[in-house]
Amino acid sequence: MGALTKDIEAPAGAPALGSRQAGEVECRVIVYPLSPTGGRWVRFDGEILGVAYHLRDLVGFLRRAGLDPDSINLTDPQLIEWRGGGPAVWK
Repeated sequence: MGALTKDIEAPAGAPALGSRQAGEVECRVIVYPLSPTGGRWVRFDGEILGVAYHLRDLVGFLRRAGLDPDSINLTDPQLIEWRGGGPAVWK
């Protein structure tokens, strides 16, 4: 997974890592609210994967990160934390 983003710094406006209380579990995937450009920032295991403009972009990011798209449940709160709307919110 590291090869995907290891040399990429977060662009201006990218969300900072969430601040969690000690002992809280953070989801592996965080999909942030819509940005001013209409896309949603996506983090996987603490690293920014990019901005998704559609569900297919999100699935593509997760595939490149090593997840099997056929086994991804987009409504599983243990895997994905949707901020600012669920999987239907893209525009």
